[in-house]
Amino acid sequence: MTHGMVLGRFVPPHAGHVYLCEFARQWVDDLTIVISVRARDPISGNQRLAWMRELFPFDRVIDLFMKEMQHPSEQPPSRALLKASLEKVLSVRPDFVFASEPYGADLAQVLGARFVSVDQARTVVPVSATCIRADPFAHWQHIPRCVRPTFVKRVSILGPEPTATSALARVLAEKLGTKWVPEWSRAPMGLKAGTSAGPDWIAIVRGQIASEEALARDSDRVLICATDPLATTVWAELLLGSCPQELRQLACRPYDLTLLMTADAPSDAAAQAYPLSGGVDFVGGCERALRAAKRPFVVVSGGWEERTAAALGAVEKLTLSHRSWESR
Repeated sequence: MTHGMVLGRFVPPHAGHVYLCEFARQWVDDLTIVISVRARDPISGNQRLAWMRELFPFDRVIDLFMKEMQHPSEQPPSRALLKASLEKVLSVRPDFVFASEPYGADLAQVLGARFVSVDQARTVVPVSATCIRADPFAHWQHIPRCVRPTFVKRVSILGPEPTATSALARVLAEKLGTKWVPEWSRAPMGLKAGTSAGPDWIAIVRGQIASEEALARDSDRVLICATDPLATTVWAELLLGSCPQELRQLACRPYDLTLLMTADAPSDAAAQAYPLSGGVDFVGGCERALRAAKRPFVVVSGGWEERTAAALGAVEKLTLSHRSWESR
C-alpha cells in the first residue's frame, strides 16, 4: 500500500487545492492531508479543518499547529523541527509528498519521500488563496460550495408586513441571479401584543439562521434575506414587552447591508390587515436596533417601483464596491 501526504494552509480551500488533493488520492492508496495552522492565520484552524473534512470525507485530514515556526513557503524551519512536528501527527511515513509549491521538494526530502509536483504554474486551476482573499468575487467559481458562506455578501430586508419584504427579496434575487431566504416562520404576525403565549422565538431564529446558512452555499456572491434575527428581537419587544437574552445573542449576526422599509405599503396587492397598529413602531425599533448594533442600512420608501429600484441600486453598489475580504 502506498501512502501520500499533502501539506497546506488552505486559507481558504479552493479549486486548486481540490485538484491537488484529488490528484494525490488517485496516485496513492492512502492519503493524509495536513493543515498548517498558525495563531495569526486569518481563518481559524478549526474552520479549515471542518471545510477540508467535508471536502475529503474519505481521506485522513489533520491539523498541525506550527507554533515555533513559519510556514515552509515563507521561512523554512529547521529540518529537524519540521520532521519532528510532522512525525507527531502522521500515523505512517508517506511514500509521496504532493504540493503545488516549491517547498514540497524540501518537505519530501525531510521525510524521505518522493516529491510529486502538481500544477506549480497554476495552468490547470489559475487561482491562489491569496487572490481569493484579495478579491473573492473575482474568483467565485473557484471557491468550493462549503466555503462560500464565509465570503458571500449578506443583505437583509426589514419592514412591517404590508411592505412586502419577501416579494422584494424574491425580485432582487431574480435580478441578481442569486438565492434569497424566505421568512422561516410568519407565526409572530398572529400573536397579540402583551401576551406570553405564542411562537417559540428561539426556534424561529434558529430556523431562520439554518435556512440562511444552507442557502448561502448556493448563492452567487450575494444572498438576499427577507428578514433577519434582529427583526425577531424587535417583535419580541413590541409584542411581549421584553426580549430573552438568548434571542439577543442569536441576533448578533453580521450583515453587510440591511434595507429598512418604511411603514407605508408599496402596493395594494401587498397591503393587508396588520395585527399591530404600530407599523411605524416596528420600523423605529428596527432603526434603533440597527444603529445600536452599528450595522449599515439604507431606508427604502415610496411605491413598489421606487423601492425596487432603490433596493437594487444599494445592493449593486455593495457588490461593486466590495473590499478585500481581509480588510473587513
